Amino acid sequence: MFPIEEWSKDHLYMTMRELLYSFNFMWFLTEEWVKKNCPPQQAKEGMLYLAGEFGAYEARRLSKILPKDLSGIDKLITFLNHSHWCAFEDIIIEKKSDISFIMATKGCSSQKAAQRWGLSHYDCTEGALRLRTAFFTHIDPRAQVDKLFTPPSPPADGFDSAVSCAWLISLGRKS
Repeated sequence: MFPIEEWSKDHLYMTMRELLYSFNFMWFLTEEWVKKNCPPQQAKEGMLYLAGEFGAYEARRLSKILPKDLSGIDKLITFLNHSHWCAFEDIIIEKKSDISFIMATKGCSSQKAAQRWGLSHYDCTEGALRLRTAFFTHIDPRAQVDKLFTPPSPPADGFDSAVSCAWLISLGRKS
């Protein structure tokens, strides 16, 4: 266990950030290995399964440290603010109503990496939907996740051109 009481906040932050980047990198290596070594349908199903498991697991872990008195859409937003998305990405959260908000990613690191590797985009739609759905429904079973746009589609009207994807997160019904 890290001797966190002895480490400065800066040292702890830098260490945790590097570990997060390492885990993120391993996800991509795992995904590439599965794609190369499994039949296509099995690879797709396996990665979607893992995305769902990861989303639910992350929500369970965060529930151990976040306030218990949160509810509704504010609870979902609080969990999101403590998630891996906010650790790695520039996440825009726009509360639309008492039962919905938009989650958008500006300058997605996965899309940037795909372009560095010579790809037009990283096809994340199904996995991203599964991950977000598992994460938010574990927090509140009423949660619904609807894609507004993902690559290769350009940002929808009203979104900054640097936004890579956007999702509507709602409780119970679309708004």
